[in-house]
Amino acid sequence: MTTKEMGFGVNVWWTLPETSIDGIRAQTLLQKHGFEASDMKLPSKIEEVSRAVQSFHDRRSKNNRRIVEKVLDTPDEVIYGILDRTQSGEKVAFSQKTTVRMDKNTGSVTVEGTLQDEVYKVLPEFKGKITDQDVRGFLRDVIKMCFGVAKRPSGGIYFVPAKFAGIVEQAQALLSEINGGARIYVERIMDGTHERQNVWESVEADVESRLAEAVAAIGQIERRASAVMGQRDKITEAANLMKVYQALLGEEAKYESLAEKIEEAVKVVTDKMNEIQPGVPNTTTAKKAGKAPVAGKARAGGTVVAAVLQVLVNTGKAMTSKEIMDEAVKLGLYSSDCAAPYEAFVSSFTKAMAKGEKRIKRIGRGIYQIAA
Repeated sequence: MTTKEMGFGVNVWWTLPETSIDGIRAQTLLQKHGFEASDMKLPSKIEEVSRAVQSFHDRRSKNNRRIVEKVLDTPDEVIYGILDRTQSGEKVAFSQKTTVRMDKNTGSVTVEGTLQDEVYKVLPEFKGKITDQDVRGFLRDVIKMCFGVAKRPSGGIYFVPAKFAGIVEQAQALLSEINGGARIYVERIMDGTHERQNVWESVEADVESRLAEAVAAIGQIERRASAVMGQRDKITEAANLMKVYQALLGEEAKYESLAEKIEEAVKVVTDKMNEIQPGVPNTTTAKKAGKAPVAGKARAGGTVVAAVLQVLVNTGKAMTSKEIMDEAVKLGLYSSDCAAPYEAFVSSFTKAMAKGEKRIKRIGRGIYQIAA
């Protein structure tokens, strides 16, 4: 299916049977199909042992049900317990009959209990192997790479803009070689008002969720500036996601509330950095996270409102907020060098309108003109 045939975009979902493949071969196939070998990292020794032990977890069988629990995890060792189901009359219980210990310093594993032989037999089967768990993580990364958004809160079905659908096709070719039973389903979406609204609601939920998680994480950070910068990067990713759909959907007005939330999240980053490093100029944060216009601010000492007024007076017509900003940049009235220039620009003058600015009039969704 060509990009033209895909039109507006596609819904994507997949089925992935239980999978185990040599990690080196998987990374070779990744490169063959246009991805990076690091897109599926080889499991660590701890991950190998954990997966081997977790393979004994079974809550579905009617008989011989088992539970796997991590009993202890210290800098030196990790201990797992495999619990078997027992029944006495009307009473059912789970008791730990197998214990698996791993020394983190040496990588050695010791097993005690009823499943000792079985565990020792399974351990080599997970050594250096990529599993369906890794492939699912890779597919989620592909969706992120394609600026995809979940169509429902629980995930499972994602919308991907048509121009990125070719990456999904590359992933399908990869899956076919890794596991012949795996399949990615691609469904073309009609370009209609209802469909666009559904996509926007998904984008809105995704961006708001990312911002909320980043802000909550920043609230837990005490001293590490690098941790704050990591959350700033997530905020920037959310802003970039919104930009992609701003271009795709074209109705600027729907983005104004999100633009304000992005700016508020950026302010949280700035405030936290000032708290951690008082008196230290945070130029990197301001430039990349978009503190302005606050960083994308009006030039020559003016204000964003003044820039909007001048553009509207010059053109003498109603304009969308995006057209206003583009013209302001063209005339040198606004600097767009921050991470989210459009969001900051719109937020500034709409806040001014909310506070009583009467010279600018909103006449439709995202459309403004000089007040009569």
